[in-house]
Amino acid sequence: MSEVLAKIDAALLAFDSRRGRPVAIELGERLYTQLVLDVAAVPTSQQELAINAGRPVAYKGLEILRDEHHVDRIWII
Repeated sequence: MSEVLAKIDAALLAFDSRRGRPVAIELGERLYTQLVLDVAAVPTSQQELAINAGRPVAYKGLEILRDEHHVDRIWII
């Protein structure tokens, strides 16, 4: 599994559900770029990183945003 996807999974698990349902994942610029590279490198036949409109299927319904100021941060919105 991609290191970035593992970090996103951990951040989603730590998200306080009392705040409601997450609607977006904001990734620092380095993490966003690495996620794009990870997804592009995996054959579409592999389910865990299969893409749908350029996004991992596991995160379908969540916007994936890029933060140019905090290059290594993951923030769940």
